[in-house]
Amino acid sequence: MRSPLPTAVAEPRLRDLMRKAGVGRGLLKARRWTRLIVDGDYRRSELQSWRDYRAFRRQHGAALGVPLFPNGHLRRSLIVSKGTLKDAHVEVALIKALQLGGFSSTVLTQRSDLEKLYRLAVIDGVVRWEGFTDRPRQQEADAIVRSASRLEDILAFEHEGARVGKFALSTTFRTLREGSIDLGDPRTRQVLQQHLASGIARATAAHRLLDSTTPDLAVFMGNRYTGQGELMDVCLARGIDVITWFDAHRSSALMLKRYAAGNRDRHHGSIGDETWSWLTRMPWTERHRAALRRELHDGYASGDWYSRGGTQVNKTVVDRDRLLRTLRLDPTKPTAVIFPHIVWDATLFWGADLFPNYEDWLVATAKAACANERLNWVIKIHPAHVAKAEHDRYTDEPAELEILRRRVGPLPAHVTVIPPDTTINTWSLFAIMQCCLTVRGTIGIEAACMGIRVLTAGTGRYDHRGFTVDSDSREQYLQRLMTLERVPAMTDAERDLAERFAYGAFVARPWPLTTWTIDHGRDRGASMTVRMNARSADELRAASDLRALALWAADGRREDFVWAAGGSGDA
Repeated sequence: MRSPLPTAVAEPRLRDLMRKAGVGRGLLKARRWTRLIVDGDYRRSELQSWRDYRAFRRQHGAALGVPLFPNGHLRRSLIVSKGTLKDAHVEVALIKALQLGGFSSTVLTQRSDLEKLYRLAVIDGVVRWEGFTDRPRQQEADAIVRSASRLEDILAFEHEGARVGKFALSTTFRTLREGSIDLGDPRTRQVLQQHLASGIARATAAHRLLDSTTPDLAVFMGNRYTGQGELMDVCLARGIDVITWFDAHRSSALMLKRYAAGNRDRHHGSIGDETWSWLTRMPWTERHRAALRRELHDGYASGDWYSRGGTQVNKTVVDRDRLLRTLRLDPTKPTAVIFPHIVWDATLFWGADLFPNYEDWLVATAKAACANERLNWVIKIHPAHVAKAEHDRYTDEPAELEILRRRVGPLPAHVTVIPPDTTINTWSLFAIMQCCLTVRGTIGIEAACMGIRVLTAGTGRYDHRGFTVDSDSREQYLQRLMTLERVPAMTDAERDLAERFAYGAFVARPWPLTTWTIDHGRDRGASMTVRMNARSADELRAASDLRALALWAADGRREDFVWAAGGSGDA
């Protein structure tokens, strides 16, 4: 039996009905006050929010309240809020850094309760989508879905310079938590129509919003779902400088990337051409190699490796012999490990894929594994499922397990599945793995710099940099899997390139915050804590982390923020 319509779809529908009925913001405020009166849990949450805010203001309000602009600042930035309290604290750090670079900020947010926090940092103002957005274009969206005979028809749909169809499909994957889209399914069509309607309205609203705020720079958290994807596309189409931020692989560090029309589909963790040129030219010493190995090993050993996704909770490094026994692998055979992406998460975001979606890639790869018993095959389900289930409050089994059961069937003895809640630390797998298979996952960077052969099935991250096996077609990719046991080992030159890329991705590129601390707990929900460490405006003004970001943002040219060179991107 299908579950009820997801909240992400039901709530926009309710808001649209209220608009059609002529309900104004006054009634929305009345609903909030009513909820405060009748809902004890909500009331306690709101009261705690105010207590936390007042404590933060008492401690940091004086420091944040001093503008950090240099003389003659003339540029404006638009901060596109992620919409959570913890991330708002991160965005406050970005606002103060941008002030040092000569940018004043306007914040776009739908959460009125966050406005008071942003204003502590001295901003020009707050805007909300509702001031620029018409009703969702439901009839137009319905017509588009009715006329579509295949997903490519939806993918191709654009509106006012924004790839509305692509974002609507990605958001539908995420809303339904499914790895494939069936246009013949009524519920799927309903969800897709809703996201298309919202996306069309947002694309139109994006132009109005930008006409009103006239930013020189727009700052996004790095996702491409309906609501923000359209605005980013419109910014790029209008020549507005765009930068994105995303949590790096370790605590208190962010990945920062600048986008233009030419690189809009590159992953935020990719290495731009200019940075790659620097990395390939720099002298490569044992000191660099040791720093890279330390970064990887210490991240896994401490449990901090991508802790934002809860990937290392309750994980233990297992030695090679014990791991072979635990997984029942034949020690005389080479071992290939398949690392599926969460099939509904960030689908269609980056580059171009050999397969229509992550599900089809997983099914085709698993079937090829079943047919080639000359290797041990391990399918490692993504550990971030645990934290996502906790955060999103769902109890379904990981979609990848259901897909394997439904579309592949019983797995032969030479194919083993590692579930997401395993206690085996991923670091353990490097000791037994000869081949790594992924579309574009971070694991490909890690494995390649360890000398493990990596086969990709998509672009946009680290493909075609000289150290991975990149196929031009599905047929070529699957043909390689038929004889994977004969794939040649990495050459010294290839491993050199892999190490340089990994050094860039994990050592040189992350922006290490010192004036703020970002920590993700080692619990199942990867609970997030953000703490401001600077005690005065003078400390903020002198902070090397904020000044490095300010220089890079103000420069307006360099694609990658590179901390190794103080944010300049130079060697």
